[in-house]
Amino acid sequence: MEHMGKSKLKTASGTDTQRVGHAKGRQGLQHEPAKQSRPYKQQKQHEGYEEYAQYERYEQDKQREQQKQHKRHKQNRPKVTCAISGKSITGFWRLYEIDKLISQGLYPNCSYLADHLEVHKRTVERDIERLRDLFAAPIEYDRKKKGYYYTEPFSLPPVRLREGEAIALFLGQKLLAQCKGTPLEEFVENAMLKIRMLLSQEIDVSLERVVEAVSFHVDPLRGEEVEVAQNYGILVDAMEQRRVVEMEYYSASRDAHTRRRIEPYHLRLVGGAWYCIAYCHNRREVRTFALDRMQSLTITEERFEIPKDFSISEYLGHSWIIERGTPARVVIEFDSSQLPHICNKQWHHSQKLETLPDGSLRMTLTTGSLGEIMRWVLSFGSHARIIEPEALRRQVIAELDKARRNYD
Repeated sequence: MEHMGKSKLKTASGTDTQRVGHAKGRQGLQHEPAKQSRPYKQQKQHEGYEEYAQYERYEQDKQREQQKQHKRHKQNRPKVTCAISGKSITGFWRLYEIDKLISQGLYPNCSYLADHLEVHKRTVERDIERLRDLFAAPIEYDRKKKGYYYTEPFSLPPVRLREGEAIALFLGQKLLAQCKGTPLEEFVENAMLKIRMLLSQEIDVSLERVVEAVSFHVDPLRGEEVEVAQNYGILVDAMEQRRVVEMEYYSASRDAHTRRRIEPYHLRLVGGAWYCIAYCHNRREVRTFALDRMQSLTITEERFEIPKDFSISEYLGHSWIIERGTPARVVIEFDSSQLPHICNKQWHHSQKLETLPDGSLRMTLTTGSLGEIMRWVLSFGSHARIIEPEALRRQVIAELDKARRNYD
């Protein structure tokens, strides 16, 4: 029986019965009281059928109105689905949502809240208990209206941020705004909306001035944003359900489309392009697929499990960015003008830096991304050169010769 402390309850016969409270030492949230017993209804009918019928109509009308309000609220409220966990709403947000519904006088019960929040009834019971224990919320259960209410005016305190936290939040929002046009855009917008709804209206810092003073740049999305977003959503669902995906895939190197069956393991954003790390049934090995080259994705009924010995960090360990190949020792030399730029950043986990007597810098690393390394070194122009492997060195020379001929 839902209660806090002792209270008296009037029975149909008019006698008082004592309801025993468990304010101290309560072991957990008690279940909602059972529905009114049949003898009570019979007694009401005996006292006056018309009065009872009117009461029943009132209760039915009120229940229908609550259902309508619930339906409207459910349709209008923003929904965020986490691409990793699949959970639709956080525990912190749930507490504020429960508080709002109770404060509105809707008398929500566990079933109503579980459906509204898309969680199990036991989760709602734990949330009600947290509201009572952590915030001293005066929540009681009304037997007649079959829902929770506050016995006195109450609302959860607004979330207040310190100055540094507020600046970090709003600069973070500006950074996340760069996700516009990507599959994460809707998730970011809804998440920030929920955070703003929880914040106090009063923040003691000039955020407008801070936000206008800082900007961020990310690479534009590669591919048609609508198609990439759709492919992203399908792959996320397949990863959550551990189901095989069938698709058409375009191979740029062969300029051909092939039918593939893949087991998606991981999604990775690199330089504005989304990639899926997946086991390919055709090649019988883990491969990297670009989302903007995928077409006609379908989630099948076939299930899969990610091997216990698979590690995404190990899979990408020898990659420079995303490209994979046979690992090779690479040695690059930079002139002294590049010393501050190269030394102040960890470019690869295997890198080793050595300052040479003439002031130049030597970088040694192991990677299988020789194509990506070549393009990176070429971006430094005359300030960098490949020392080894010799095959990569010759490839860079050939590329520079072709570039020079463009200006003949």
